Amino acid sequence: MTLDLGTTVAGVRLSFCAMNAAGSAHTAAEIRTLARSESGAVVLQTATAHPFLHPQFRSLHNPGYDKLLPFVREMAHDATKPVVASIAGATPEEYGLLAHAFSEAGAALIEVNLSDDWVAATLAPCEDTSVLGAVLHKVSAASTAPVMVKLPDRPRLAYGRLGDELRAAHVAAVVARNDFTGFEKLLLEGGGGFDIVVVGGIKSGYDVMRALGKGAKAVQVGSALVEEGPRIFARLAREMRIARGERPEER
Repeated sequence: MTLDLGTTVAGVRLSFCAMNAAGSAHTAAEIRTLARSESGAVVLQTATAHPFLHPQFRSLHNPGYDKLLPFVREMAHDATKPVVASIAGATPEEYGLLAHAFSEAGAALIEVNLSDDWVAATLAPCEDTSVLGAVLHKVSAASTAPVMVKLPDRPRLAYGRLGDELRAAHVAAVVARNDFTGFEKLLLEGGGGFDIVVVGGIKSGYDVMRALGKGAKAVQVGSALVEEGPRIFARLAREMRIARGERPEER
């Protein structure tokens, strides 16, 4: 019997429990290749309200959200797999604008990127609950799609307080660093009420299974995807099936 390696995150069904991390695919060609892979979803590069080019914050370079909207509409129309729009802003209003635009364009999930260094430098939402609450409530009110929040590796706010703010804004899922001080402390102290997706250190099917076994609903793959390319998702699925006792010839 073929095992089901799919999952549901924030009410969105994924055919496979692994997807790319934001920033691991930039060009339209790279994203279309991901859409044809075994990845459970396609996460777009993080978009800002205006074209972003800064020598200190290169990870956030992007052409501006309006350049990505036609591509989201195309992907949503083709329905190849769910599209996750990653957004970053300097104000709660910018986050709200981006959430509304991408959800209206057909994104299945809105990933609120609070982990980028530029966001920490300009808005610092994970240092002040009033700022965090303003961002989350603005996004939740503006988005017609479920909201997923990507936390910094080491948020300054305690996970208990973060959990309270996430639940108050009806955030459906959280992306957390795949280590004890990230994912596991969030599980222990965050209070629950949202799905957890882990990112970081996912290189094998065993890594995926370990994260799922600890309570994650899905994983995101970043550096290993850049090194190996989109075929990594087929490899992860194969390794998970073998580990669970399914022989390759059974497929």
